Amino acid sequence: MINKVSDVYKKHIPAFVFGPRLKRVEAIFDLRIPLIRKAVIDLSFGTSRDVVTNAIGKFIKRFGVWVKGNERVNYAIIGGTLILLRGVLGFLVTRVTQYIAAKTARAIGCDVRDSLYKKILSLSKKEREKLSSSRLLTVLNADSYQVQQGVLIFIRLIVRAPFIILGALIISLILNWEIGLIFVAIVPLILFVIFFLRSRSSKEYLSIQSKLDTLSTNASETIEGEKVIRAFRKEDYENKHFEANTRDYEKNSIKVSFLNGLINPLTFAIIALATSFVILFGAQPIFSARSEQKTALASTIITEVSYLSQIFVTLVQLTNVVRILTKAQVSRKRCDEVLSIQPRIYEKKNAVVKDVKKGEEILSFKDVCLGYKEGGNLALSNIDFTLDKGQSLGIIGGTGSGKSTILNLRERFLDVTSGEVRYKSENIKDYSLSHLHEELGLVPQKAVLFKGTIRSNMLRSNPLATDEEITNALKEARAYEFVSKYPDYLDHEVEEGGKNFSGGQRQRLCIARGIVKHPEVLILDDATSALDLLTDKQVRRNLSKYENRTKVLVSQRVSTVMDCNLILVLEGGKLIGKGTHEELLKNCPIYLETYLSQTKKEERK
Repeated sequence: MINKVSDVYKKHIPAFVFGPRLKRVEAIFDLRIPLIRKAVIDLSFGTSRDVVTNAIGKFIKRFGVWVKGNERVNYAIIGGTLILLRGVLGFLVTRVTQYIAAKTARAIGCDVRDSLYKKILSLSKKEREKLSSSRLLTVLNADSYQVQQGVLIFIRLIVRAPFIILGALIISLILNWEIGLIFVAIVPLILFVIFFLRSRSSKEYLSIQSKLDTLSTNASETIEGEKVIRAFRKEDYENKHFEANTRDYEKNSIKVSFLNGLINPLTFAIIALATSFVILFGAQPIFSARSEQKTALASTIITEVSYLSQIFVTLVQLTNVVRILTKAQVSRKRCDEVLSIQPRIYEKKNAVVKDVKKGEEILSFKDVCLGYKEGGNLALSNIDFTLDKGQSLGIIGGTGSGKSTILNLRERFLDVTSGEVRYKSENIKDYSLSHLHEELGLVPQKAVLFKGTIRSNMLRSNPLATDEEITNALKEARAYEFVSKYPDYLDHEVEEGGKNFSGGQRQRLCIARGIVKHPEVLILDDATSALDLLTDKQVRRNLSKYENRTKVLVSQRVSTVMDCNLILVLEGGKLIGKGTHEELLKNCPIYLETYLSQTKKEERK
């Protein structure tokens, strides 16, 4: 598993090497164009063409002599052709490099998002709770995108920009060392301005991302709790709270914008000053020079200004490069924070996988204790029971009694603090994690449906399920009675979150999805709370037909668990009763009290 974004980069080393090298070739083409232009001016307009000493000028002069016609015109045509060829080749190199950069950036962006997604899914419940959902979404979407943009700009410009600046400096010094010194003075000054302001803005950008997490959390909670907010008339309070967070976000954004906004004006000012000095110092010798040298001196000034323009354009590009790379660096660190989390619960090498027969032990808790925080109160204390394959386990208790925590331990979303959970007579920590989940059919307390169709939701638990198997599962869960009425049947649309179904319908569809998996252990975590008593009874009766299927029923209703082979009564994380329905009525006062309070007199008779 990938633990850092740099691990993703390593998979694309050829692109990071080849792409910048092509951009260097492109830079060489760009650096040659002013020299070609200078040679053409010297040869076409100079009074003495013997002053041409550079290789390009000598080539044009030699080639121009061979061509019939006016030599000066020939020089201009040959020079223009060379510039055109350089432009075409540069365009081709640019297109190839852009393709490599875009393809690599997309691939890395996808790899980072996939790695983040897999990491999030691999985290235990305890580890995931340390990170807010909003932050995870921001990292998964916004930060991974910034990393992608960073790769794109790195391949396209990170080598080209320094190469152009350094090349232009060297050539300007060779052409005229006095003017070249002006370049040598201004480039470090501009770079200092850029990097100083960027270093200041990077801290602010990190703060911006944190503020964005807060805004996302605020918005998510508001959307989820919209009904509650309206019911309590708290719209104004939530608006003020959101506005305060927005203003906080805006303050940091303004700071970053201000710092970024200083770069271009300062760069323009320095370049304008440098251009003035170039023209001032460069023009003076022209007036005192001999006539045959004037053209050469003028072409040198024109060439120096051309290189100054190249430096200016490149420095402007460099500011954008630094800006994007600054964001990418901050986002990469945020991605690394998630990727570097080492899951405490993971698939062991040589993990155990085994089968058990009906009547053999399938699940047991041996003096299990669980604490979420070190030194804090225990969520579970000294839980002890054994369940055989084919039996049904009922877990009953009030809110916060530890019912769902027991399920989390069986699902291995959590690990015990002390004691031992055994699955098929093996320590659950030694059992294959993938098989542990594969052998489990879970129907959660909150009915979760996914956007798509009824069929696609069923296939999430068992991709190989036939329509006949799905239909049988729907019948077993008492969902067939309403699904069969849809003209499109299994292809009936499921909206986001299943909001086009009632609460009871969603629960029945979720039960069907758990059944169609054909699990060894079917867990219903208060999954019939939205069903009426009659439907609840019918569903339980249907589930009891399969003798080899082990069932775990969690509920606050005695009627839901009363037919189970073993019932656990929980209170405050402690096991206060254990046995069958009849045994608990005799031996567990709290269970008896709960039963009497939930049962009508007619039902007790």
